[in-house]
Amino acid sequence: MHSHRPGWSHTAGQAVVEFAIAGVLFFMIVFGTVDFGRAIFVYSELTNAVREGARYAQIHPTQTAGIKDVVVNKSPSLGIRAADVTVSCSPGGCEPGGTVRVTARLHFQAVTQRLLGIRPLTLQASAENVIE
Repeated sequence: MHSHRPGWSHTAGQAVVEFAIAGVLFFMIVFGTVDFGRAIFVYSELTNAVREGARYAQIHPTQTAGIKDVVVNKSPSLGIRAADVTVSCSPGGCEPGGTVRVTARLHFQAVTQRLLGIRPLTLQASAENVIE
């Protein structure tokens, strides 16, 4: 003879298993969406920092350390290091009328990448200005 608790259905166990399967999928979608939003935000911040560095380089093209400092200081939350920033001038050199390019790279780690087996993304942004 089976004991049966009032209000307890035989399908309750099935519902728990279905919720566990659907819940994992639901939370992966939610966290993936959050990661995608974070990646867009980080890329936007990186682009803005590089743009500010290029503006500084437009006036001070030979001050490589100063240009890198501007990029690093404009994005403190990203953790960019000066080694992640490169500065290059047009083939003619850093002379007025030439161009200066500032580029920065950043490794972005998503929350869900370990669960999905994804490698970190490398985000890169660059900006170019004419030297005054």
